[in-house]
Amino acid sequence: MTSPALSLDARVLVRSGLVLWLVAGFATVWEVLAMQGPDSPLRVGIVVGPIAQLRSFAFALGAVCFAAAWLWPSLYAPGKGRIALGALVVGSSLHVATLLYAASPRMVAVQAFDPRPDAPLLFIARAVSHALFLVALGAVTTQAFKLR
Repeated sequence: MTSPALSLDARVLVRSGLVLWLVAGFATVWEVLAMQGPDSPLRVGIVVGPIAQLRSFAFALGAVCFAAAWLWPSLYAPGKGRIALGALVVGSSLHVATLLYAASPRMVAVQAFDPRPDAPLLFIARAVSHALFLVALGAVTTQAFKLR
């Protein structure tokens, strides 16, 4: 059996989903190492919460990319919907990058008013990534309701 070729937009979404799931897999291993007891030689000595958030978001965003790839040909003609596609891919990449940085050993958590010099920039990056998701979701939802 052969399957029809995926459109370029769907291939971008599938590849993004695979990369996000790969990040989630690495974050799972990192989380297990972070949960080791203090006497374990495998302990990495990092707070588990931000790593778990990275794992969860990367997995969920990967699933969103796969669902979007499946629905994309039904919603958009070939070459259309590039703004929504860009917002989804850039938003998910930016969000996972900020979560990866937030899970790093020197940046445990991020708050709006944090005295560390790089925390406000990280907070703004997360806010921008959420805004990009809203743009993508709004564009896709509007397109879905335009279809008859």
